[in-house]
Amino acid sequence: MQLFTPAVLCAALVGFIAFHLFKLFKEINHPSKIPGPTLLPYIGRIHDLPIQFMWLKFKEWSDQYAGTNGFFFTEMLGAKFLVVSDEKVAEELLVKRAKHNSDRPLVRSLFDSKSTHGSMEYLPLMGRNQYWARQRRFTHSYLTEAGNSHYYGIMYHESKRWLARLIENPDDFQFSLEDMSSKIMCQLTWDDIDISEQTTTDAWGLLRQMSPAGPITNVLTPLWHLPMFMNPWKSAERKRHDRQQEMWMNRLLNTRNKLGQGQQRDCITRKYLEKGEKRSSISGDYEASSVIGMMALVGIFTIAGPLSYWLVAMIHHPKWQAAVQKEVDEACEGRLPTLDDAPKLPTLRACIKETMRWKPNVPTGVAHEMEADDEFRGYFLPKGTRILPLDWAFLRNPEKYPDPENFRPERWLESGWPTYQEPLSMYPNIKGMTSFGWGQRQCLGQTLTQDELIVACGALSWCFNLKAKKDPVTGNELPVPLDKSNSLLIIKPDPFEMAFEPRSQERKEEALRLWAESSENYEREKEEFLKRTNESDRKIETV
Repeated sequence: MQLFTPAVLCAALVGFIAFHLFKLFKEINHPSKIPGPTLLPYIGRIHDLPIQFMWLKFKEWSDQYAGTNGFFFTEMLGAKFLVVSDEKVAEELLVKRAKHNSDRPLVRSLFDSKSTHGSMEYLPLMGRNQYWARQRRFTHSYLTEAGNSHYYGIMYHESKRWLARLIENPDDFQFSLEDMSSKIMCQLTWDDIDISEQTTTDAWGLLRQMSPAGPITNVLTPLWHLPMFMNPWKSAERKRHDRQQEMWMNRLLNTRNKLGQGQQRDCITRKYLEKGEKRSSISGDYEASSVIGMMALVGIFTIAGPLSYWLVAMIHHPKWQAAVQKEVDEACEGRLPTLDDAPKLPTLRACIKETMRWKPNVPTGVAHEMEADDEFRGYFLPKGTRILPLDWAFLRNPEKYPDPENFRPERWLESGWPTYQEPLSMYPNIKGMTSFGWGQRQCLGQTLTQDELIVACGALSWCFNLKAKKDPVTGNELPVPLDKSNSLLIIKPDPFEMAFEPRSQERKEEALRLWAESSENYEREKEEFLKRTNESDRKIETV
């Protein structure tokens, strides 16, 4: 008689596995642990965390488990998350303890996202290493110089182009909106607007690749390690990555070539090649092309969401649209607003800031990764824990933002609200908002974002009545949804239809005249620059 039949062995194995899983379940859900949703062994809570609108589930768990702590804990396939829903906790962990809490987690669906192995490609995603430090200094320096020079008039030029495009082809507004932002960044970085469409495509391609709602390999990370011949995700990323890097490098080499011929007008790449190439800590062409290219991409998707939601906000809140139009008309005396007018436009700035609070650009927040074990409020936090500052929760805190679900720009303009600040010539402004990140990881493009939104939203308010579009058959207004968006790391509303009605025939004609004038000046300045270069070359040949 056999002592151990297959059935007995199988039962024993099942019993052992069940006992092990039960023991592990009790351990990971011990009452002494940080409160959070019940975890399952090995998978955590991956089974009921939706990829779409993930921030809403995190907010639901926050309301249920964070309590007075202002944070809760969860796991996803072994990755540990401390989800923070209180700004004071985020300040403590990500600013005061920034020395050990400023790393980034690995983005699985990108090659060397942290530059651990020296890729030097994605500044916002880099680990806290030498590449990150020197690229931050580089980016800060060149963006500050551009901002101090009012972006060399590029924003004004492109906002006028956009107004004309909206008059001529209003139904294409979502494309032209992003193309405006792309043209601004392509001129600032390379003085080349011909690549704006490809740069926009690259921006959203990278954003999708780095988002949890992008490739499945960002969630089921083991799939990334399949051999290339049976790994469609890695193969697709290799093509995207190589195409992007080739374009960035070609831009730098093309700029250097034109500079050598005296045909390159001013831009960030030219400034680097002329003044900074030999003295810069940037290691060479590959790193320089990457940091400048990344600057261009980030400048697109950080504007597309807020500017699109501005349109949504104005359609749904016509009284505030009228208030902004009145302010622009009076403060600017009928002309198109500029950045010099910003101190006189508090209502415009309030509506911009409230748009970014009401529909935050990065609702889930961007995770920091802990670089060392730590203890916080009596709880142990192991190295590698991802601290997720949940922006959706911060900006819906009813104590700081009464009536948080509704669009209330007066919270920035009237003294009875907790967020009111003076003087109104300076406040409100969007710099320092939690959406721009925390501590050493704060976005370097805050001023660029604010200035571009002031110029673009001011131009829209000067030129148009923004309205819901009417069905040509029924005459009914087509809905402009408030709850439809993508679910990428940085969001924008799903495509919708709307109408851009010129406020008057005079405004329409003036907008078209301003664009024609700006376009003519742009072409003339370009011709004059090349003419001076040719004359200089002829003098050299004569000598």
